[in-house]
Amino acid sequence: MNDPNGLCFFDGFYHVYFQYSPGTPKGESTRRWGHYVSSDLLSWKYKGVVLDADIPEDKDGVFSGSAVTFDDHVEFFYTGNVMEEGDHDYVLTGRGANVIHVSSSDGSKMSAKKVLLRNSDYPSFCSCHVRDPKVSFENGIYKMVLGARTKDDKGCVLLYEGTAVDSLEYKGCLSAPNMGYMWECPELFELDGRKFLAMCPQGIPQGEFRFQNLFQSGYYTFDGDALGCFEEFDYGFDFYAPQTFTVPDGRRLLIGWMGIGDDSYSNPTVDLGWQHCLTLPRELSVSDDGKLIQKPLRELDKLKTSVKSVEGEAWEGLPFELNVSSCSADVCVSVSGAEIRWDKSCGVFSLQFTNDEGFGRSIRKIKIDNLTDIKVIADISSLEIYINDGMYVMSTRFYPEYKQVRVAVSGASAEVSALRLKDTLVAIGEALIDFIPDKTGCEFYEVGAFSPATGGAPANVTAAYSKLGGKSRMITKLGKDPFGDVITRTLNDAGVDTSYISYTSEANTALAFVSLAKDGNRVFSFYRNPSADMLFAPEEVTGDMLDNCYALHFCSVSLGDFPMRDAHRTAIAIARRQGAIISFDPNLRFMLWDDRDELKRVIWEFLPDCDILKISDEELEYITGTADFDEALPLLFNGNVKLVILTKGKDGACAVNSCGCVDSVGPVVKATDTTGAGDAFIGSFLWKLKTLGISREDLASCPPDVISECLDFANRYCSISVQRPGAIPSYPEFNEVR
Repeated sequence: MNDPNGLCFFDGFYHVYFQYSPGTPKGESTRRWGHYVSSDLLSWKYKGVVLDADIPEDKDGVFSGSAVTFDDHVEFFYTGNVMEEGDHDYVLTGRGANVIHVSSSDGSKMSAKKVLLRNSDYPSFCSCHVRDPKVSFENGIYKMVLGARTKDDKGCVLLYEGTAVDSLEYKGCLSAPNMGYMWECPELFELDGRKFLAMCPQGIPQGEFRFQNLFQSGYYTFDGDALGCFEEFDYGFDFYAPQTFTVPDGRRLLIGWMGIGDDSYSNPTVDLGWQHCLTLPRELSVSDDGKLIQKPLRELDKLKTSVKSVEGEAWEGLPFELNVSSCSADVCVSVSGAEIRWDKSCGVFSLQFTNDEGFGRSIRKIKIDNLTDIKVIADISSLEIYINDGMYVMSTRFYPEYKQVRVAVSGASAEVSALRLKDTLVAIGEALIDFIPDKTGCEFYEVGAFSPATGGAPANVTAAYSKLGGKSRMITKLGKDPFGDVITRTLNDAGVDTSYISYTSEANTALAFVSLAKDGNRVFSFYRNPSADMLFAPEEVTGDMLDNCYALHFCSVSLGDFPMRDAHRTAIAIARRQGAIISFDPNLRFMLWDDRDELKRVIWEFLPDCDILKISDEELEYITGTADFDEALPLLFNGNVKLVILTKGKDGACAVNSCGCVDSVGPVVKATDTTGAGDAFIGSFLWKLKTLGISREDLASCPPDVISECLDFANRYCSISVQRPGAIPSYPEFNEVR
């Protein structure tokens, strides 16, 4: 992958498109546009290739471009690359650079392509190198900039305007002397009342403190037709082709390609079949002297799980954030083989590799008169170094052998924070095969045949969460039998991480035969005495099973007097230490318990451990002794419980926290099969809660409108599910709910 393209916020999601060459990690195959989406700028889901080279005007590649959002659609502009056969230099002849337009109502499905400009439409002084349209829409006018190379090898930016996409007219050119032969990836934007022209000049001689890479990336202040001084965005080894966009809260964010083409250093991941990445999103602001300040995305603070001082030397697990302050003398910071130094006497700030982890990367330097602070974001294969509160940035790839690296600091004080992406729903408990009847509305003995379907409440919840685009993980044990294989395959197909499911020959996978009586109630017959899931032992629960855990969900079915009950206790304790939300749905199955009083005792034992309690109106009286929800609430707010949800079937749901009670009624639909509906509800509720950035600490005081939004979404989700047979197969993806 390389350049980020089409950055935008649309329809509740952040969209990142990017140059993608899936045929080879060296980028030698035809370029396309890949697509990522995120609801929170932290957890990203890959959506596939959305633009391919499939018309004559882009036959040799879908090159870089941009997006413009409207209320109901997005418009995209990109360069279609054409390489003609014959004896050409591909600078003055032999290359077609076409501005192409498409639109989309959802950000993924694209309209037919329309060619807006060809080589013959550009000014006569241009070579064949014209590309990378960046478009904005202001006061009814489309404004576009294009990067270009003139016939006499000077870089420039072409300006276009028009009231419609098919009436763009050339308005002028921006250039500067001695700034290379080609300007790529241009962008005009305004921030804090100042105008900036960003672009990537090629062909500038490399220097000791400036322009140290083969190709550069930076910006001019822009006042009318006058360009100010050129400033570089990044002084590290790996940064190019940035693009900015605004988000709903008004911030302007920048994302760059953490790589650079045709340089002397390399990336060992080529041998693994992939290469390159994008930078973290950076927040832009303007300093008092008119320069751009870049700071790490503030949402990263949500990932911090610990803060501790670094005194001298420490060993830290990647990824982490290192904050260095009180830089009054010479400073040296080491992250494995990457050495960051500031020599106060000469004012040289440097990033240098002292071992082979840089794979050919040597040293990069900046002149800085005064050093106040350093922030290092260290990921598995990258470092982003922010200097003087974002006045300067240095980015590099690096490849330590292990995820645990040595960190050393001298000449300053330092704190390190672990960064963990808490975006995964983890469920523990049963995964089984539900046998669904061939007819409903009859007695059990009247059913003629049953069809197998993957089920089990915790497994269903993970599937709903994943089908919406979230990350989920199932912890259970299955039998080494064909039914265990079916469950694993079904969960994988739904996007659930099954790598922590274990298998045994000591017991079979659990089975449940389900029938739907005339009154709509389900009748279960279980084959589970014991089943494989019940044998999952506490010593099998490991910390990495709860890595990145946003919420841990469990039910009562697997809380019988078997090892799995203690495994729940262990998982809950780990999740609690990691700050995850604990979600409990009793989901009563009386026929699995010889003693109903024992079931009630176990529920009350585990209930105080949860943060969210989801209970149905059918279960309320059995658990609390009263059918009156208001009367039951003082009993249910027990221990750690912060949010109680009561589901009421076709009558919707209500939720209560310290801010009060919220009711939500879903759409009226004709239910075909309610199997797994409660699981669909809590799975979609937790997903929506996560997308809104609600943490465990937020639950008790979460505003009613936020809780209402989550309840409404979960009710809509269920209204779709119950109109189709089965559980997991009936669960919709996000676009269908939308």
